[in-house]
Amino acid sequence: MKLSPENRLRFHNIGLILAIALLFGLSYNYLYYPHTLTEYLEAASISILIGMMVGIMEEYSFKKIFSRLPYLTVFMIRLSVYCLLVAAALGLVLSIEIALTEEIPYRTAIIEYFGSAMFTRDLAFSLVFVTLILFITQIIQLIGKANFFRLMLGLYHRPREVSRIFMFADIKGSTSIAERLSTTSYSMLLKRFFEDVSDAIALFRGEIYQYVGDEIIVVWPLRERSDNCIQCFFKMQEMINKNRDEYLQKFDLVPEFKAGIHAGSVMVTEVGKQKKDIVYHGDVLNTTSRIEAKCNELGQELLISQDLLPYLQLKSEFSVTPLGVIPLKGKAQDLHLYGVRLRN
Repeated sequence: MKLSPENRLRFHNIGLILAIALLFGLSYNYLYYPHTLTEYLEAASISILIGMMVGIMEEYSFKKIFSRLPYLTVFMIRLSVYCLLVAAALGLVLSIEIALTEEIPYRTAIIEYFGSAMFTRDLAFSLVFVTLILFITQIIQLIGKANFFRLMLGLYHRPREVSRIFMFADIKGSTSIAERLSTTSYSMLLKRFFEDVSDAIALFRGEIYQYVGDEIIVVWPLRERSDNCIQCFFKMQEMINKNRDEYLQKFDLVPEFKAGIHAGSVMVTEVGKQKKDIVYHGDVLNTTSRIEAKCNELGQELLISQDLLPYLQLKSEFSVTPLGVIPLKGKAQDLHLYGVRLRN
């Protein structure tokens, strides 16, 4: 059975949490428990149980229920819930060992474990692990999963040449929208818009590079034939239309957007001292921006360049229309552009 992009993303995130949980559990066993196969299997089972609970709660509950609350409030709620869940997991597994070892009833073993110093130590370490997971996930949300690992590994400490696909997407008629709405309402509109399209970007393995005013810049590696960038654009539209009624109720409009996609070689490097970031430099970004700016003139929602076509493996649901050689503002060389639409 083929998984949907939504479920693939959820399972990937849960798998990452499980892997980290297993690493912490085995490390904890190495520090405080006998180095026997039984003890390591026990530590692994507890780690997987805790990791599974955290992963499922994060992916299926907290993201939906508390998405509009301040982070500190959500953090405290999460920590309280996980405190109870971790205590239950520890008691469930370790009380079995005590009952079997001391040949006492399971109920007595539970009472004995919860009243021991071992439970206090186990719970404290587990909560430190959960707190670290929550902190890491928040950092990843701020800078992106890929950038988090790249910064940790120092991959772009020196400039490197890489091949990337870029998509520039911005809201149509944003100037007139800003004039109609109050500053607060316009800011809330952009915030909601970026939240909704971010889900689509994550589903199709894009990385959010920057937010610039009402524009979002997305990047993909250029290394295999795929249509992720095309599917992403139309999934973004789907996400906005899905919440159409909420937009109309709150802002009396449904935001529409256009995008340009281009590909090529760029330089990427880590910059900053007080605030580090990973940035791309190169003409590809300027060209992508110019392509996106041609959407209104050419009557297209999505424009792609001829340079991108060889790397795409388009599904039959997409219709690609050649628009000819188009001059781009500030560019000496004209470019073959194509419009992409969903087939009716």
